Amino acid sequence: MKHNEQQPIAGVLSLIRELTGRAISANNIADLFVFSFRALDHAIDFDLAAAVMVEQNLDLYVVTREGSGSLVAPPLIDSLRRTLEATIPVSFATTDVIVKAERSDLPRHDAGDSIEHSTHAIITVENRINGVLLVYRSTPFDEIEQQIVEIFAAQVSLLIGQLTARGQIQELADTDDLTGIANKRYFRRQLPQEMERARVYSLPLTLLMFDVDDFKEINDGFGHTIGDVVLSELCGAVRETLRPPDLFARFGGDEFAIILPHTDLSGACAVADRILQKVRMLTIPADDEGTICCSISLGIADYQPTDSTGGDIIRRADERLYESKRAGKNRYSC
Repeated sequence: MKHNEQQPIAGVLSLIRELTGRAISANNIADLFVFSFRALDHAIDFDLAAAVMVEQNLDLYVVTREGSGSLVAPPLIDSLRRTLEATIPVSFATTDVIVKAERSDLPRHDAGDSIEHSTHAIITVENRINGVLLVYRSTPFDEIEQQIVEIFAAQVSLLIGQLTARGQIQELADTDDLTGIANKRYFRRQLPQEMERARVYSLPLTLLMFDVDDFKEINDGFGHTIGDVVLSELCGAVRETLRPPDLFARFGGDEFAIILPHTDLSGACAVADRILQKVRMLTIPADDEGTICCSISLGIADYQPTDSTGGDIIRRADERLYESKRAGKNRYSC
């Protein structure tokens, strides 16, 4: 055994220190479990560790020894379901198990892979059971090891809560308050990444820029509160025309940008047509029981290998936006 029965407290304190020192730096939950199981490996012996998070499906994260073959097979899945049902009074017999990560990141040793014996502890975030941590090996776990796993699970639960909170804070920092879409800061961070992906894999990429035609007249005639409502409703309508991978961002004031990955000019023009039709159908109530109808002008530019920065494709899209303005508004140019 790795723990010393005469000094269990020292082992637990060492485990907690390693968790807070390494796992707290994880950027996603898969890395968090890998870092955490590495720390647990210094406290007790095991051959396989698994975390099952109860979401819409059963999200499974597995870490095994270097050189191990995959153990994600019916015996392991059956064991996970039995443990969950013994812990949470709900049937998981028909719930799909989705393997989110399977890593062989633990140091190699001679014990041999086995899931004959296991111990587990629940993961609780904000007083709600979110999942279960399980560790497996070929020999039984004793009482002290079970206690270590329970303390470990409590610490991992805290780390998951912190990771979730960090993600929520980051989302707020990257989101425009009025419209709920991405802000300019997030857009400027993502555009170079999409351009690099397009360059490396020779994929098409296009950028749409648009603004609201005569938006100053809407603000002057109806007031800034109604102007904000127009922008919010407009963004809601545009979002309905986009795919999940598309990035829709407020570029500034009444100007907006849409990054269309895996989309060439022809495809981008089809998107622009859908957006124009959707906006033309939009009617927004005004304070005087009337309605406001608005239009937009768009500019489209595709990524070119000669583009050295995001500013290059932004400039071309913006120039074409103003071509649409000069041509009479309520249209797109590419």
